[in-house]
Amino acid sequence: MKSNILLLISIFFIFNTNSSYSQPIINKTFTNIVIHKKPKDLPVLKLKNRNKKMIIFSDFSSKVTLINFWATWCAPCRVELPKLKILSSQVPSDQLNIILVNIENKNNEDIDAFFKEIRVTNFENFFDENLKLTKQLSLRGIPITLIVNSKGKEVARIIGDLNFTDKRFALWINSF
Repeated sequence: MKSNILLLISIFFIFNTNSSYSQPIINKTFTNIVIHKKPKDLPVLKLKNRNKKMIIFSDFSSKVTLINFWATWCAPCRVELPKLKILSSQVPSDQLNIILVNIENKNNEDIDAFFKEIRVTNFENFFDENLKLTKQLSLRGIPITLIVNSKGKEVARIIGDLNFTDKRFALWINSF
């Protein structure tokens, strides 16, 4: 009898551990992640780089990509951006791409000063000129982070800030 109970408990923990980072659990852990039942097509991602050159993102290089929309005046963004930097060190660079998209009409010097102030380095910033992409994606509020799979499809959306330093999120992202 004792061995049967131990066997059942062991089986429960094995199954519970294997699914602990599955999508339903991640939704309960992080209540502001909206996971799409079916991955969504994205519009053509046209953004300007710091040299005002139009960049079109279409090659996601077999990586999961986080596209984070932010602004310098956004208090949650100020807290969240350094956590994205930490996430980038927790997930191998060959598995994760992080794209920062500023929705303001700011110059490079303002962005550089902001990044220096919040101690964020090693990220290239892009600009959503005239909020074209923001409107196409029907984004409401910031920060918003799109989670895009290696096929260029949006699989989830984070509405508001998220603690990207939480190891459960890093493990979940690694599961894509």
